[in-house]
Amino acid sequence: MTRASLLALLALAPATALASGPGERRPEGPAYLEGGVLTYEVFESAVEHADLDSCPAEFDPEAVFCRLTLAADGANVFVFSLEGDQPLLAVKRYELNDGFLPF
Repeated sequence: MTRASLLALLALAPATALASGPGERRPEGPAYLEGGVLTYEVFESAVEHADLDSCPAEFDPEAVFCRLTLAADGANVFVFSLEGDQPLLAVKRYELNDGFLPF
């Protein structure tokens, strides 16, 4: 899609579909991140991923859970807290090669 096409499409979008800021949620609008925190709820609905049975060894299995994405020729392990709104705590990247998940 060209820049001009994208701008034309945005000009046609109704103003009521736009959320005004953090905390506001509309099914047809963006999901603003409270305080810039990515929660598992937002990640789950927005990012194609695979659930992992375990996380890399440096993370406490009693405190976190992990999800895997494949992008830009790499594997990315997203580490989420088990507490509260389950915020994202870390992202660990692996190069795609034989044995890229050593855990």
